[in-house]
Amino acid sequence: MIHLADSLSSEINWHIKPDSQAQDHSAAPLDAIKTAVAGFSAYLFKHPTAREFPEIVALAFWFRQAHLDQITVELKCHQIHRQVKRVFHIAPANVDTVFMYSVLLSALCGNKNVVRVSQRSGDATWLLIALLRNYLTLAEGSDLAPLIGVLEYDALHQQITEQLSHWCDLRVIWGGDNAITAISGIVPQTPQICFPDRYSVTVLELSREADFAKHARAFLADVVPFTQQACSSPKAIYWLNTDVESQTQFWLQVGLALESISHKFEMSHKVEQHIQLQKLAASYGMTLWQHTGNKHGSFARIQNVGPLSHCKVKSLTAGVLEAHDGNGLVLEQDIASVEEVACSSKLQTIGYAVARDWQDPNGQFKRVVPVGKALEFAPVWDGVNLIQAFGQ
Repeated sequence: MIHLADSLSSEINWHIKPDSQAQDHSAAPLDAIKTAVAGFSAYLFKHPTAREFPEIVALAFWFRQAHLDQITVELKCHQIHRQVKRVFHIAPANVDTVFMYSVLLSALCGNKNVVRVSQRSGDATWLLIALLRNYLTLAEGSDLAPLIGVLEYDALHQQITEQLSHWCDLRVIWGGDNAITAISGIVPQTPQICFPDRYSVTVLELSREADFAKHARAFLADVVPFTQQACSSPKAIYWLNTDVESQTQFWLQVGLALESISHKFEMSHKVEQHIQLQKLAASYGMTLWQHTGNKHGSFARIQNVGPLSHCKVKSLTAGVLEAHDGNGLVLEQDIASVEEVACSSKLQTIGYAVARDWQDPNGQFKRVVPVGKALEFAPVWDGVNLIQAFGQ
């Protein structure tokens, strides 16, 4: 049971309220919970509005029955008499569906879960919550219903975070570095998993005979969702031994593909792209490469491709990529070796499409995936094995 002070009740909006009568006893068997989660996947697939959101379709596909059969082989948390753990998830505002992956994985381990969603969440988050709320009232969702609660409150009300932190056995924080620092200071002894700010990049090695349309579609699958603000959204392309003509053909195909892709970029993002480029050039001394030569960027030129923009620079640093806010701006650098990739502890994902076998660069990064797979979730995320963490 969750007990929050009555004085705070007016500050809390419960979107899915846990059963106040439910006790912390052993959860339903793994197979029953797995069936309920797979049922939610099927429920999402059938909902016409949900199918309008690619990120929700991706979530539904990930939790389909066949995939659950694969990932639940790792679960060691379904002992008949296992005491249910309690997990408090704090969701980010800029990536609408990522919290649901951790919540459902935790539920598969039989844990009780409370999720705090941001008041700045997007349309996909609110739709997903509404659909989950409806599903949990159905017979198919009955084994999942005792395990999930969703609430919303202003982050300024730290007393609520404090009480939920006392309630939980594990805290999962998705958010920026500043938010994680602030939350970590609340009941600091609380065991927690954090997913802080990261940046990601793409490495492309394309010949003039490459299938530019295929590579353009794959790249857009990584960069367009979440308006390029997910940690695994590439902020830059490293052109590995790729000539200018091939790069031009790639961007031409990107422009053509964008004509048939739905996205959430608006005019404000286009303005932000220009402002951000000037800020990065001024703050980090980027040298911008242009067709007329190169110059130190006091005012950088930008090339527009539909809602996106791109700009070639002489050299990218980890500092520049860490400061990059997304919003559809793609930085580019020509490289002769993957050792020129700006690796650091903040580099999460390297997406690649190369002519030969991929060779990892020497440096820190979390994972490497083919282009087009950067946003695909995995049980080991950002170096954290979530099934192991939730199942201990």
